[in-house]
Amino acid sequence: MNRRNFIKAGIGASLCGMALASEQPSTPASQTSGRTNILWITMDDARADTLGCYGRGWVRTPHMDAIAAEGVRFETAIVQNPVCVPSRLSMKSGHYPHTFGKTAMGKPAAVPPSYVKRAHDVPNLLSAWKGIGIAPVNIGKTHAYQRDWGYQKDVPEDFDVLGRPRDEKLKARLQEAGCKYPAVVTKTHGWAIGGVVPLEPQETTTWKLGDLAVEKLTELSTKREPFLLRVSFHAPHVPCRVPPSYFIDPARIDLPLPSEEELAGKPRFEREQLRAYSGGLDLTREQIGIARGTYYGMVSLVDEQVGRLVDCLKRTGILDNTIIAINSDQGWQLGEHRLWKKRVLYDDNVKAPLVLSCPVLLPRGKVIDEPVEMIDFVPTLMDLCGLDAPDSISGRSLMPLIRGHVTQWREACFCEIDHSMSMYDELRERSGRRVMVRTKEWKLVWFMDERVADKDGALYNLKNDPGERVNLYGRPEHADVVEYLERLCRQWDRAT
Repeated sequence: MNRRNFIKAGIGASLCGMALASEQPSTPASQTSGRTNILWITMDDARADTLGCYGRGWVRTPHMDAIAAEGVRFETAIVQNPVCVPSRLSMKSGHYPHTFGKTAMGKPAAVPPSYVKRAHDVPNLLSAWKGIGIAPVNIGKTHAYQRDWGYQKDVPEDFDVLGRPRDEKLKARLQEAGCKYPAVVTKTHGWAIGGVVPLEPQETTTWKLGDLAVEKLTELSTKREPFLLRVSFHAPHVPCRVPPSYFIDPARIDLPLPSEEELAGKPRFEREQLRAYSGGLDLTREQIGIARGTYYGMVSLVDEQVGRLVDCLKRTGILDNTIIAINSDQGWQLGEHRLWKKRVLYDDNVKAPLVLSCPVLLPRGKVIDEPVEMIDFVPTLMDLCGLDAPDSISGRSLMPLIRGHVTQWREACFCEIDHSMSMYDELRERSGRRVMVRTKEWKLVWFMDERVADKDGALYNLKNDPGERVNLYGRPEHADVVEYLERLCRQWDRAT
């Protein structure tokens, strides 16, 4: 039997299910439809703690939490770049960003033709499904490899990133209605980072995208062929706006605000350029609360759409044979360290949610504390579907970790961004390639770039200081730790 028939017959799923039988109560193969499908739900700029299963008591995501309870949740999944396009290219290619030359979202003048060509030519791992006759389908935001989807459809956003209504009727309606909570915008670039709008949930971009996704999933589910459907939500990316019923009360959100002592100990690049870029220096406590309540509320609205999709799988009888994957391209700062938005290397920005569930293939209720990288995500899906990931990539299947065949994964996780190629002028000056190396105990952030004389480092002990408040870089008693972490970075850079 050739590989295409192997996958389509579902034999690969049955074999994997038997291998996991001792770890989970699985549905007998005779009671399933004999096919393996993938429903990949991804968000834009959603940090890990936007899902309630990551421990925040104010978060309302019952549907995604239920999926995690029925499957596998990774406590620490690190993205390889803290901004959308490079992160998604890395995730879908299995390569670190510097390998294919896309380490920032930059201005054309900062991107030479060779840079563009390398990023354009790096293979998309999702093309492997095309080889077995399954054309990946995308509903929502595409971001990278747009040419490789068999079908794609999106809905226009109601507001631009500055929070301005795109439709004149909507603009007039908002002016007439007024809002309990005023809009919150950042100072430097005017991003709309918070605010309640008098819209019904069904009128939002998120819900309309859910409508499209349910329609497409229903169509795919009624066919006898396996499918790969990605539903890519715009939320909680700017513009951050949410209907009143989904706004989270800021009084319930217990996130820290930095002290002056903390801020004074941060690297020069963060104190000067990153804070100017983020534009959150002048936000009041009330504005910070509104922005935080909006951000988490937007994910709650996404969660409602996830519930609708799960209901569709149940109605069509293919839930047990469908791999449900949930993740994001990177996280987001919500005023911690007096920073907003992204392009920074704190865990709030580089830790994304990662959940996998499928009753016939994966264990139930498993939480993996071992840190992993998001380049491992697609190779894991490939493994679950009986496909071989290329040996040339850095990403690898997480199935040995999920099955318990190994207890340790990587010695360290890495993330990188070249600010000299940024689209924002304030980040391009006196900067270059900034690299993060993260072990279970330590994190180092530094300029690993010969163009920048000052390494301008930050060192955090994640066991004693999980909030990354006290910068230990430059202290003599930690010089050996810095040397060790820098050596890991250089080994990683040479190896990839």
